[in-house]
Amino acid sequence: MQEVKFKKNIGLVFPFSRLFGGTFQYTLSITDSLINFSNKFNYTIIHYNTENLKFLTSLDSKTVNSILLSCSKTSFIKKLALFLNLVFNRNIINMKKNEETSLLKDSGIDILIIPYPSLFGFRNNTPYIVSIPDLMYKYYPNFPEYPLKEKLRRNIEYKNAAKHSVFTVVDSRQGVDDLHKFLKIPKKKCRIIPFLPPGYIYKYKNMDLKVSTKILQKYNLPEKFVFYPAQFWSHKNHARLLYALELIQQKYHITIPLVLVGSPQESYKTIIKLIRKLNLTEQVTHLGYVTDIEIVALYKKSLALIFPSLIGPTSIPPLEAMVLGTPVVCSNLFSMPEQIGDAGLLFDPFNIEDIARKIYKIWTNENLRVKLITKGHEITKDLTPKKYAEKWESVIEEAFREIKK
Repeated sequence: MQEVKFKKNIGLVFPFSRLFGGTFQYTLSITDSLINFSNKFNYTIIHYNTENLKFLTSLDSKTVNSILLSCSKTSFIKKLALFLNLVFNRNIINMKKNEETSLLKDSGIDILIIPYPSLFGFRNNTPYIVSIPDLMYKYYPNFPEYPLKEKLRRNIEYKNAAKHSVFTVVDSRQGVDDLHKFLKIPKKKCRIIPFLPPGYIYKYKNMDLKVSTKILQKYNLPEKFVFYPAQFWSHKNHARLLYALELIQQKYHITIPLVLVGSPQESYKTIIKLIRKLNLTEQVTHLGYVTDIEIVALYKKSLALIFPSLIGPTSIPPLEAMVLGTPVVCSNLFSMPEQIGDAGLLFDPFNIEDIARKIYKIWTNENLRVKLITKGHEITKDLTPKKYAEKWESVIEEAFREIKK
C-alpha cells in the first residue's frame, strides 16, 4: 500500500491593520502569490482583523483556513517572560500555555511566514521565516518617527526576530549587508526575495483609460497630474516634493497638479500647513486612503509616479507603476537605481532643484514618457506572482531541511 504524504501547513501572519502601509501590501503580495500559485503546501492565514482579509485577491476563488487572534495587550508578566527568554536565548520560562500557541498547535502549523519584524514565532515556540524589509532607522536616527524608545524597541525586536528565525528574508543585497553590519546577523541566514506588487495590481492591470477616468470621476481630479502614494511620515519626503512644485511654478511658469494618497501619520499636519503656506491648495489633492481599484486607476490616469522617499533599500510603488505602464521619477538612494534600471528618471531626494528638474522633464516630454513605459514593461515582464511564489517555495523547502538538521 502506497504511503500517503500530507502537505506541510504554512502559517501566514498578517499585521494588525491595513494602515501598516507597505508592510500590509507586502503581506498581500506573499499571501496572494502562494495561495494562487503554490500547490506544495497548505496555507493558514493568521490575522487580528477579519476586515483585512477582504483585500486578498486569492480569497475571491479559494477557501483558505484562518486563525483570528485577539488584539488584547500583552501583560507585563508575559513581556517579562519573553524578555528573560530572549536574554538567556532559551525558554527558561514556559510560554507555551497561551491562546496563540494553542491555536497554532491545533491548526497544525509547521512553519510560520512573518512578513515583518516580530517575535510572534519565538514566543510561540514555532519555527518561522521572518522578513525585515529595512533598517532605515539606523541611517536616519534623528527622524521624528524614530524616537529613542522606538529605536530601542527595534534593536531588540529586529535583532532577535532575525536571530531566532530559520531564515530572514530581505529585498536586496544591501538588505543582507545591513543586517550583518548593524545587527550582526550571519549572511548565511539571509535570503533575498525582491519585492512584488500586491495581487490587485495584476487583477486590474488591463484597466483602460476610459474605465480609470470613470472610477475617479467622483474626485473631480485635473485632466493631467502626477501621483505619489505614501503615508505621511518624514522619511516619505513630501515637503521637498512640495517645494519642488513651487520651484517649477517660479522657474518654468508651469503648474503641475499633484495627487496624494495615504493615511495621516506623524508629518501630516506639517505637510498640510506647508501646502497652504506655499499656496498649493488648488494644486495638491489628498484623497486619503482609497480602494485598491482606485489606486490602479490613479496609476493609469497619472502622467507619472513621483517617488521622493528617503528610505529603501527598494520600494514597491515604482514596481507597481512599471507593471501598470506609468512612468517613474524616483529617488536615487540605496538600491532603488538598481531596482528601476533605465526605466525611470532618478533624482537626489535632498536636492529640491533636481527633483523639480526631473518632474518638469517628465511633464513636458511625451517621447520620454513612452520610452520609460516601454522600459518599465521590459524590466517587470518576468515579475509575476507565479515566479514570486516559486522563490518563496524554494526558501520554505530549504527551511524545512534546515529544521531537520
